[in-house]
Amino acid sequence: MAIQYRVATRADLNPLLPLVEAFAREQQAQLGLHQLADGFMQYAKTGLAQVLEHPAAVVMVAEADGREGPVGYCVGSLQEPPALFRPELYTYISDLYVVPEYRRQGIGTGLVERVRGWGYLKGAFALSMIVPMASAAVGLGERIGMRPIQMMMYAAGQR
Repeated sequence: MAIQYRVATRADLNPLLPLVEAFAREQQAQLGLHQLADGFMQYAKTGLAQVLEHPAAVVMVAEADGREGPVGYCVGSLQEPPALFRPELYTYISDLYVVPEYRRQGIGTGLVERVRGWGYLKGAFALSMIVPMASAAVGLGERIGMRPIQMMMYAAGQR
């Protein structure tokens, strides 16, 4: 099976939405939450549309031969650290998702490497992403030379 990678365009907005929703649902489940907030998908669609048009951001998609629609996507944006740090531009990955039946085939790594390359061409030589501790993305990051520098903890409120 051949995988093609490319930069998403505005025409990819609606085909990407099922992957965005699946990614959000997986994130919610890891936090022990079972339902997306009201209006989440409209918010996600608006946000993704803005990213697709922003010159300092990129959405990379992976497509498989014989399958309609993307099998994965990765969102990256150029960021600058807070003023107290050295002002080095870096690429921040906010979303990385591969549909379950296509995982463990190098597609996530391919997406991250292509976003990293996009950032490199824009002058960003470092890469950053926030991932859940139990996520496969931790291993992916380690395989491409990333290391954890901070741990963020979250506790869901009781109702």
